[in-house]
Amino acid sequence: MIKVVVGGATGKLGSLVCSLVQRQEDMELIGAIVSEGNSSKDLEILPGVMAFGPDRLPEAVRDADVYVDLTSPQAAQDNLPRAARKGLDFVIGTTGIAPEAMDAFEARLRSNGGSAVVAPNFSVGVNVFFKTCRELAKALPGYDVEIVEVHHNKKRDAPSGTARSAAEIIAQSMGAKKMIYGREGNIGPRGEEICIHSLRSGDVVGEHTVIFAGRKERIELTHRAHSREAFAEGCVLAIRWIAGRDDGRMHTMSEVLDI
Repeated sequence: MIKVVVGGATGKLGSLVCSLVQRQEDMELIGAIVSEGNSSKDLEILPGVMAFGPDRLPEAVRDADVYVDLTSPQAAQDNLPRAARKGLDFVIGTTGIAPEAMDAFEARLRSNGGSAVVAPNFSVGVNVFFKTCRELAKALPGYDVEIVEVHHNKKRDAPSGTARSAAEIIAQSMGAKKMIYGREGNIGPRGEEICIHSLRSGDVVGEHTVIFAGRKERIELTHRAHSREAFAEGCVLAIRWIAGRDDGRMHTMSEVLDI
């Protein structure tokens, strides 16, 4: 039985992951991390699951096999050092964590012998989307690249972690390119750049389009998420894959999905 603790348990994705973990025959949800001031009353959908504040994270993960972080960048930067202990494995879906914080976490992971899946997006489709971006970028050298991402009007960060990851994958495949975010004013002719445009409107779960434009033609690659359950189901796959791996390494969803 894989014993799981979820951070960000009252968030949109966190609550779905908690519910889905509880339905797995090989998993047990033993704790839910909530923001300061919340209590178990916020977790009525999770009967019998104890809610912990962030300051009690070490206690919450004491008997856990996997800690899942689905919080915010600042919360994750505080939570990961608190949670780290020998043999504990991690699934991290929080994006925007400072690089130096991730470097420190990776060093501690190695010393503790744990493992982690770090993913900007858990859905199977998005990870196939990433692979397709890589192949198209290799096949279309010299094409202009634009990325458009759309999310609901409550999303706080821009651009999305998925859009950033797609841009980085394409830049690696095409050679280094400048990243810019939106355009305004007299910008002059387009340069060697990948531009990401972020739209925030309505209740859109998530939509990403990459445009490869050449002379007389273009290719548009789009992924649309219809439900957050696609992310939650991928997160559960990551939990099952990482549990007990204990190799001191950080892994990606492409490894989990073997693509």
